[in-house]
Amino acid sequence: MSDILYTAAQPFKRKGTDCLKESEFVMALSMDLNWFKPDAAKAFVQTAVDNGTIARDEGMLKALFNVGDVEIPMGFKPDASMFQEKDVFEQIVDRIMANTGLEKQKIVASINKKRGETAGLFTIEVLGILVAKDHDVVVDDLIEKSYRNLLKE
Repeated sequence: MSDILYTAAQPFKRKGTDCLKESEFVMALSMDLNWFKPDAAKAFVQTAVDNGTIARDEGMLKALFNVGDVEIPMGFKPDASMFQEKDVFEQIVDRIMANTGLEKQKIVASINKKRGETAGLFTIEVLGILVAKDHDVVVDDLIEKSYRNLLKE
């Protein structure tokens, strides 16, 4: 499981719910856990939303994973560098991990297998999207990003 998932899960686990006010979530990360300054906690929220780990709806945050299934390692503390924009491929892999519980190595192996099956005709991002679809993981927002990246090349 990823650091983003562990970080996102902790405020929900502390409150025993899968839905929190955004302000409560930010307070939990910054004041209760003392993991981030408030601005950094807000940046984390956006990262987790972009990643597909949590959803934002009218000031509320909802876990898009089963909170009870996440076991946070003892002594876990997130690395602030996780807010840096990840490339589309990394976002796809992270989203598959968060929604399936599969390990990164297995996901990458599936993508590499699909690359072989398609004779390398598709970009790694497109192959990742196909693997996500195979697992019923929603990545529609990343398709547009992948397309824009393709146009840049």
